[in-house]
Amino acid sequence: MRIFAGGREIEVPTDSEGNVDAVEVRRVANIPNNRMLVQQKPGGENFILPKNGQVNINPYDRFMDAPRAVRGW
Repeated sequence: MRIFAGGREIEVPTDSEGNVDAVEVRRVANIPNNRMLVQQKPGGENFILPKNGQVNINPYDRFMDAPRAVRGW
């Protein structure tokens, strides 16, 4: 499935239900492990994806990275 990440269109492998591996999305989008992977839906919702595991995506979703929030330093 083709997705948009960091302003680029990239290809990620999906299973029969449209799920992708979060680690694979992070790898092909060149997002470092110290940043969060954010899924942006067409309706305006933003979801923080887990570091690993299967996630459901649609062809029109966008992905970006964001710094981790640290509170109480």
